Amino acid sequence: METPPHGASEQEQSDFDEVINTHKSWLKSVLGLGALEAKLWVASSAQLLALMCGVIFLLLTTWLLLIATIAVVAWSYGFSLVGILSTATLATFFSSFALLYWVKRTLKNMNFARTLDAVIPTDED
Repeated sequence: METPPHGASEQEQSDFDEVINTHKSWLKSVLGLGALEAKLWVASSAQLLALMCGVIFLLLTTWLLLIATIAVVAWSYGFSLVGILSTATLATFFSSFALLYWVKRTLKNMNFARTLDAVIPTDED
């Protein structure tokens, strides 16, 4: 039985070490990308939440002033107070659904698929 020369065995070990190091580097890059995506998502979420709170506060203030103005004008023209308050309640209720739709659409568009495609292009590109 003939044993392979020492040089061939060392070459195979060197190639194997190189493959392992390449895979470690690749895994480190993928995990780094995942960490970066998580940081971007958290930063975007915090910013979105702060902006949403500000916008909701301003819209709520404006909406209440608008309802009060319409109520005063309607009262001055002789409309009943019950009719004015029920109309204002329905208008507020339907506007909350519009805001809820806006928030859902914003959250749906908050993905980083385009960033991931730009960093790691797929074969389809």
